[in-house]
Amino acid sequence: MSEEIQSWRDIIQQSGKRKQPQLTIPKSIAEMIDKEIVADAVTKFAMFHEGFERLWLSDELQMYCADKENYALASAYLAGKALGVDLVKVGEG
Repeated sequence: MSEEIQSWRDIIQQSGKRKQPQLTIPKSIAEMIDKEIVADAVTKFAMFHEGFERLWLSDELQMYCADKENYALASAYLAGKALGVDLVKVGEG
């Protein structure tokens, strides 16, 4: 058995399922996104991207999303909402 397969088996045996990294977005940012963009989940995803490009999101949200990783995180948060799954955990802050 290959080392990679064995390492996966060890992880599964330890926890009962594969461990996956958890993405987390600050609660204040999630609330800001939800308040600023009033639409259904799928439309909200598209409007977020348009709002970022056209600079009509709040200054605080624009500053948060200026970091490409934060922009991707906010996008994943909205994509999860549009798909009806929790891709990103809402954390403290």
